Amino acid sequence: MWLLLFLMVALAAAQQWDASKYPNPRKGGFKQCNMKSASSVCDPDEVLSMESRYRLNNDLQRISVRTERGGGAFCDRKGTDAILAIVRQGSQQLVNDLSRLWHMDDQCKKGIIFLLSSDDRHLYFAIQPNAAFNADEVQSIIDTNERQLQTGNFVGALGNIFKEIGKRTNLDEGLVTPHPPISVAALTIYSSLPLLLLFTTFV
Repeated sequence: MWLLLFLMVALAAAQQWDASKYPNPRKGGFKQCNMKSASSVCDPDEVLSMESRYRLNNDLQRISVRTERGGGAFCDRKGTDAILAIVRQGSQQLVNDLSRLWHMDDQCKKGIIFLLSSDDRHLYFAIQPNAAFNADEVQSIIDTNERQLQTGNFVGALGNIFKEIGKRTNLDEGLVTPHPPISVAALTIYSSLPLLLLFTTFV
C-alpha cells in the first residue's frame, strides 16, 4: 500500500514541470520539445502526436502573419508571436513564469504563450500588453471551446481557438491597399496608343 502511494506521488511530481527546466521550442530546447527544429510548440511529455504538434504549429504561425500591419515603425508592423507549451499538470503560475523567463518579445511586447494542461483539460495563457488582442478576447474564445477541451479533443479545440483568435484581429487596419487591377479593355487602349500616335504623325 505504502509503495503504491509512494509511486503515485513520485509520478505526480515527475509530471509537474518547473519553468526554469521547461525547454524553449524557439531555441535549443526544440529537440526536448519533440520537434525537429525551432518551432512554436513544445510537448516534452508527448501528449500529442507529431502530426498534431505540427498542425498546431502551423496554426500558431498564422496568428503572427495575420496580425502583421503595413507601414509605421517596426513594432507597429510586427505581428503577435504565439507559443503553445504542453504539460500533463500545469497552472497559471507556470505559464506566467515561462513568459517571464523566455523574454518572448521584450522589444515590442506583442507575444502570447498558451499552456495546455492535459490532466485537468485546461488552457492557460500569458499575454503581453501590446498583442493584437486582449486577455478578455482570448478568454472568451477559450470559453467557447471549453466543452471540446473537456472531452479531450485537444487538437480540435486548440485549432479552433487559434484560428478564431486570428479572425478576431482587425486585419484591414493599417494594411497596404493594392492597386486595382487594370481591365483587358484598358490594356488594349494603352497598347494601341503608340500606333495611333504614329498614324497621326504621317497623316
